[in-house]
Amino acid sequence: MAAIKETVSNLIGKLSGSAEEAPREPSAEEFQQLQQKYSDAGQGHVFAFVNELSTADKSRLFHQLANFDPIRVNELASTALNPPQTETSAVTVEPLPESATASILDSNPADIKRWYDLGLKQVSENKVAVVLMAGGQGTRLGSSAPKGCYDIGLLSQKSLFQLQAERILKLQELAVRTYGVQSATIPWYVMTSGPTRKPTEEYFAQQKYFGLDKSNVFIFEQGVLPCISNEGKIMLESKGKVGAMCSVAPVTQANIIIGGSRS
Repeated sequence: MAAIKETVSNLIGKLSGSAEEAPREPSAEEFQQLQQKYSDAGQGHVFAFVNELSTADKSRLFHQLANFDPIRVNELASTALNPPQTETSAVTVEPLPESATASILDSNPADIKRWYDLGLKQVSENKVAVVLMAGGQGTRLGSSAPKGCYDIGLLSQKSLFQLQAERILKLQELAVRTYGVQSATIPWYVMTSGPTRKPTEEYFAQQKYFGLDKSNVFIFEQGVLPCISNEGKIMLESKGKVGAMCSVAPVTQANIIIGGSRS
């Protein structure tokens, strides 16, 4: 479990470690080095309006661009714009195999029981974590709050966050009771977007983490990649800001239960 936490914590730090820091004014040498890095990668145009920016806007641009690797951006753009050639033979459409459409609704009860026991055993050995993709706001529901905070109309008035937290608590209790271990911990990694991070953190704090141990709940912000034109060039949203799109990075190769939705 310590290895799982260390791996994910390191990644979270890379994704969002500077998100809360106030922009520091870079030195002239730092700015020149970054500008040269982008120029060498053929992306120097992102600095085209730098002489028109205020000191604060120039600092923000520096820190935004410092979070991207222009060489890696070029590699991703090339892959997206020049996909590998597929077979030239005619494509045939065939039904999916039964294994790809199986459901617990029509599975053998013995198999379902075996899967349940195996999963609970993994929980008892602290080999399971939960990752929740919670970057969406409830705008289509008429709310600007994170969707996980939204009252979906249950008689209990429980939010989606609370329902999932209670499931985690229940699984931990079942694992302890079933396998006689002293404790079982399921770390919960809640990935937010920029607009939902702060209200999500505040909501969890107000709800006292729904009875979960605060040290086992990790709220972090998803990373971003710049928007790319059809020519593979990084696009600017304004003179001092790169147009960015959200990007979900793989978290860990540990055993993970994935829940929730993202929009």
